[in-house]
Amino acid sequence: MASELYLMEIEDGRFSVLLWDGRTVTQMPAMTPAEALIAFPELDYTDYRKVVRWLRDEHPLFEERIDIPVSDFEDFVAEAILLTPELYEIDPVSGFVVTDILHRTLQAEDDGTAMFLLTAGQQILRVMEEPLRVQNYLRNIMEVTFDGTAGLTPAEQYEKLRETYADIARICDPAKLPRREEPLSIRLRSLMELWMLVLALYFEQDNQRICRCDYCWGYFIPKTKKATRYCDRVTDGQSCKQRGANLARLDKTSEDEALLIYKKLRDRMYSRLLRWIDAAPSERSNLIPMDYEQYDRWSENARLAREEYVQGKLTAEEFLRKIDTTHELTSYEAGKIDLPDGPSRWQQLVARNFRFDPERYFPEKMAHLNLSDPDPQWQILTADDLRRKAQKGHQSLKEKYGK
Repeated sequence: MASELYLMEIEDGRFSVLLWDGRTVTQMPAMTPAEALIAFPELDYTDYRKVVRWLRDEHPLFEERIDIPVSDFEDFVAEAILLTPELYEIDPVSGFVVTDILHRTLQAEDDGTAMFLLTAGQQILRVMEEPLRVQNYLRNIMEVTFDGTAGLTPAEQYEKLRETYADIARICDPAKLPRREEPLSIRLRSLMELWMLVLALYFEQDNQRICRCDYCWGYFIPKTKKATRYCDRVTDGQSCKQRGANLARLDKTSEDEALLIYKKLRDRMYSRLLRWIDAAPSERSNLIPMDYEQYDRWSENARLAREEYVQGKLTAEEFLRKIDTTHELTSYEAGKIDLPDGPSRWQQLVARNFRFDPERYFPEKMAHLNLSDPDPQWQILTADDLRRKAQKGHQSLKEKYGK
């Protein structure tokens, strides 16, 4: 008998996942949709991810060759099966779903060709990657939906999701939920289907809201319906609320207004460059031109002007006039300029595709030479360095200021 996965309404707006393996039923602890959405992205798959990555990148089954030994396939299957108990320890629901799909995948009849072994191995690998993939999708969806939405209702947050991920919003539309006089009980076919349903249930209710903490960037449920910036997580004896308030004051006074405008203008030019580079020639007619040569020219001019301003050789107005070569600013009085922050590179990548995966997008290491520096030197940047660079301009206070 096939295994079955259910989501059942318990009471007081809480739901429980039921796991039926054909013989017994396991009922997971009941949670509200908001509590479940916060918990799943925080699951630590680090060790599991490392083994799955090794299977994908290093296992001999996927080496390029004409013939694939059956022994390699059998070893790959054994490694995958041995990994499922570890997955159960991290998340019993993911472990249950992966084990069930893995069992069904292994029932496929061998047609005797080498391609069968390779194709079956790829299918098994995709099954093992499913929890990682769904967690990543949900993180992107939550970033789009809950970042900067403190004070908004779940219905208003749904509209924010719909503006960016219209297809996802159609799947988790709360209006499509069944009208119910009795507690809800729905059979589900996949992890993704489960979390889309949990999202819909979250958007349907108005008792709890999810916010993102400005200090740690973790998600939390505020105690009131007022806009709340910080959670109550405690690190080294201090809560995010205490640390965040102190760093927010530092954040406001870290640079004078002219330099803040310079930074925003620089980020805008860099984003314009990236959009131009990434766009196909047929898509560039709707973009403002900005190639490497134009960006380097602007960057060098702005760097020299900044040096003169910091040294007191230019007033704030002269400095801003000198760097505004593309006429972006509406005024050259620093206190009167309203130049909103554009989205960071990270935000652009997330908004472009809910499947964006930083692990696959950023290389483990790369050599970088910044030609806009006065004395450019080659640097080796790690994936974390590249991630922080992409998030620059839109970071948690903890990430921005460290300890």
